[in-house]
Amino acid sequence: MELQEWALPLFTVLMQASIGAFVLIAWLRLRSRDEAMAGAYRKAVLALIPVALVGLLASVLHLGKPMLAMTAMKHLSTSWLSREIFFTGGFFVLLAASAGLDRTPGIRKIVDALAAVAGVASIVSMSMVYQMTARPAWQGWGTHVAFIGTALVVGMGLAAGLIAFFGRENAQVAANLHLLVGGTVVVLVAVLTAYPLYLASLAGAGPAAEQTLHLLGSEYSVALVLRWVLTVAGGLLPLVFAWRRLASGKVTTGLVYTALAFLLAGEMLGRYLFYVTGVSIHIG
Repeated sequence: MELQEWALPLFTVLMQASIGAFVLIAWLRLRSRDEAMAGAYRKAVLALIPVALVGLLASVLHLGKPMLAMTAMKHLSTSWLSREIFFTGGFFVLLAASAGLDRTPGIRKIVDALAAVAGVASIVSMSMVYQMTARPAWQGWGTHVAFIGTALVVGMGLAAGLIAFFGRENAQVAANLHLLVGGTVVVLVAVLTAYPLYLASLAGAGPAAEQTLHLLGSEYSVALVLRWVLTVAGGLLPLVFAWRRLASGKVTTGLVYTALAFLLAGEMLGRYLFYVTGVSIHIG
C-alpha cells in the first residue's frame, strides 16, 4: 500500500464519522428543549468542520489532481463515484452552512435535514463504489456493514466526545452521553458479531477472496489482532464502564475521550486492512 493510499482510510473514516456525528448532534439539537445546551450543540457542529475538511483534503490527495473530481461529476446518472463526490461535497457545504445559521433556527433545521440526507447518500455511494470493483472482499454486505458501522460507532463516539467537552457544565449532558454511549455499545457489539460472519463468507468465495482471508490470517494477523484489541479493550470496555456511571447520574468525560481515541485508532487500522488485503480477480 503506497503512502498516497493512506489518504483513502483517512478520507472514508473521517467523512463517515463526521456524517454520523452530525446526524446525531442535529437529532439531539432538534429534540432538545434546554436553551443552555444550544451553545454546546453549535460548537460541536463547528468542530466537525475541520474533521470533515481533513477527510476532503485526503480525498484530493488520493486523486492527485483536484480537477479530476470536477470531471467525475459529469456522470452523476451512471457513476457511483460521481455521486460520492457530489454528495460528500454537498454534505460539507451544508455542514458549514448549518454552523452559520444558529440565529435562524427555522432555516437551520431545513439545512440540517438536507445535510443529513446528503451525508447518508454519501455513505451509500462510497459503499456502492466498492461493489463495482473486481475485488471480492470489497463486494457484498461486508463493505456496507463496515462503512455504516464506522458512521455509527465512531460517529456516536465523536458526538459524545464533543458534547461532553462543550457541554461539560450543563446538567443535560449526562442524559445525552448516556444515550450516545449506550448506542455506541449496542452498534459496536453488532459489528463485532458481524465480522466473523464476513470472514466466513470469504471462504469458498473464489481464489481472490480466499487470498484476502489468507493475508488476514498470516501476513497481517498481528495488525488484525491489534485492530480489535484497540476497539474492544480500548473502546468497548471504557464505554461500558462509562455507561454504567452515566446510568447513576455521574458524568465521566475521561472514559468517553479515551474510548473515542481508541475507536478511531482501531477503525483507521481496520480500514487500512480493508484496502491492503483487497485482492483483485485476475482475468486472462
